[in-house]
Amino acid sequence: MNMMNGWLILSIVALLFLSMYVYAYIFVYFERVKNKKKKKLELLNEELRQQEKIRKQELIDEKVNKIANRSKQIKEELRRLEEMKKARVSTS
Repeated sequence: MNMMNGWLILSIVALLFLSMYVYAYIFVYFERVKNKKKKKLELLNEELRQQEKIRKQELIDEKVNKIANRSKQIKEELRRLEEMKKARVSTS
């Protein structure tokens, strides 16, 4: 009976230390999980920002190309009109 009480007390003390270890470590574990989620979210946000930046740059490039094409068309039209004017002056 006396030996049984010793094992019971030893088990309770071991359980106490084990529970203290788990209690202390659980916060470290939760902090690591929280940091991993935060880092994953930051990476996702950074990727979204990069995609948005690329999309905006593509829009800007598209607008610049449209403007350049329109400018080229206008110059061509002006050149054609100038030739028509020269042809009219030389025939008159």
